[in-house]
Amino acid sequence: MSKENSVSMNDIIEQFKPEYLRVDDKGGAYVLVEKGASIEAIKINIKNTKFKQLLRKLARKLGVSLKKSDIEELVEEIESRAWEHEETPISIQIRNALSLDKQSIIIDLCNAKGELIELSAGGVEVLDKPNANTESAVFYRPECTKPMIEPEFTDIKSGLKKLHPFINTDQTTFFQLVGYMTYLIAHPKACGVPYPILLIQGEKGSGKSFFSNNIIRPLLDPSSLDGLRMPKREQDFAIQVNSMFLAVYDNLRKLTKDQSDMLCTTSTKGNTAGRTLYTDDGLTALLLHAPLVLNGIHHFVTESDLASRCFKVALVPMAENERKPEGQLKLELEAALPEIFGSLLTLASKALIQEKTVKAEYPARMMDFSRWLAAVEKVLGLGEGKLQKAYLANVKSIMASGTEDDSLTVAMQKLIKSAANDKIWKATPSRLLETLQQHENSMFLPRGAAALTSKLKAQESSLNANGIYFKIGRDTERYVMVSGKPLAA
Repeated sequence: MSKENSVSMNDIIEQFKPEYLRVDDKGGAYVLVEKGASIEAIKINIKNTKFKQLLRKLARKLGVSLKKSDIEELVEEIESRAWEHEETPISIQIRNALSLDKQSIIIDLCNAKGELIELSAGGVEVLDKPNANTESAVFYRPECTKPMIEPEFTDIKSGLKKLHPFINTDQTTFFQLVGYMTYLIAHPKACGVPYPILLIQGEKGSGKSFFSNNIIRPLLDPSSLDGLRMPKREQDFAIQVNSMFLAVYDNLRKLTKDQSDMLCTTSTKGNTAGRTLYTDDGLTALLLHAPLVLNGIHHFVTESDLASRCFKVALVPMAENERKPEGQLKLELEAALPEIFGSLLTLASKALIQEKTVKAEYPARMMDFSRWLAAVEKVLGLGEGKLQKAYLANVKSIMASGTEDDSLTVAMQKLIKSAANDKIWKATPSRLLETLQQHENSMFLPRGAAALTSKLKAQESSLNANGIYFKIGRDTERYVMVSGKPLAA
C-alpha cells in the first residue's frame, strides 16, 4: 500500500464501525451500509466486487491506493471483526422482507435514494427515511439486482385496466394472475409460505417471453438475469434461486424427474446440501425456496406432485391486425407500469385486511394461495369463490394435460372403454399389465408389475384428472381395481 500522508491499514479498518460489521444466520460476514431508508448488506469477501470497490473508495478518501495483497489483508481482518457478533446473527433478505413484528412487508426499491416501500393492512407508504418497522430489514443486492419501478397511486381498477391489454388471456385468468402477483408482493420468503409455480404457456407469438421478462419481472423483482435456462445440477439451481427473489425460466421443453422434484421442493420450501469447497468432510446447506415462473410451448409438467403446485396462464396469439412492434409495446408498457405497480400494492394492502377473516371455499393443494384468492375476490367484488374455483379447475387441467398423451393413461382409458356396461375391471397387477399391453405398445409401458403399481401411485392425481380411477388391495392375492368413476374407499 502506498502510504502517502502516513495512512496505515488500521486507519482504513477503523472506517468500519463495529456495529455495522455483522454475521448473518447462514454464516456469512457482512458490512451494513445505510442509505436513505434502506440498509444494504455487502458481503465481506475477496471475490465480491462491490466490497472491493468499497475498500478502494475509502482508501482514496484517505489518500492511498491499494494493492491486491493489501485488499486480501483488509478482507481477512474486517471479516474477523464481523465474527465478534456471531452470537447475534442478522437475517438478510433479497428484495422483500418482513418487519420484526411481522405486520409489515418491506420492499427494497434498490434505487439511488435508498427508498423502501412499507406495505401493511394499514396501507402503503414509500419511505426515504427509516422507521421502527424498517430497522430490522437488511437487504442483500446481488450484482444482477436492478431498481424497481417507483409506484404511482391512483384507483386499483384503473391500474388493472391498463395492465390487461398487455396480457392476452381471458378475464378470469387475468384476475387470478393479479391475485398471484399480489400474493408474491405480500408474502416475502421470510413468511415461509408455499409459492405456486407460475406456468406461462401458449403458441409461438403469444408473448410468453414478453410477459415473463417485461411484465412479471419488472413488477416483482427487476433483474438482469432474464429468461434463465433450467440447470441440470441442483446446486447450480440453488445458487440461482438464492440470488434473486423471483426466478424466471424460459422456453422449457421437458423436465426430468429430478428437476420436477427440485421444483416441488423449491415451491414448498426445503434444502439441498453439498460438500463445502476445499474440505473433505464439510457440508454446506442451501435453501430451496422461491417463487418460480416457467414458460414454454410444450406440456412439460408431467408429474402429479409438480402439477398440484402449479398455476397455468394460457396466452393466445394476438390477432394479426392488433399486433404491434415489440419496441412500441415496451414504450407503452413502461409508461403504464408505475400506475400498475401502485394498483397492485394497494390491492395487496387491502387483501391483507381480508386475509385474516376469509376461508378457502374451494381449497387446492396450495391452500395459502387459495385463501389469498378469496381475499382478492372480496376486495375486487368478483363474487365469492369465483377465482378459487377457477384455480382448482386450473390445477386439475394441468394434471390432466401433462399425462393425456402418456401411454399408461391412453391404455387405461382404452381398458375402461372395453369394460362392458361401465363394470369395474379387477385383476392382479401382472394381469393388468398384460391387458394394457394389448392396448398400447409395451415399449412405452412399465416393464413389470411392481413398476406398474409404482407408476399408478405416482400418477394417481393425474389419472383421476383424466377420468381414470383405481384401487390397489389384497384378498387372496394382490389386485388392482380400475374404473371410469371414483371407487369407494
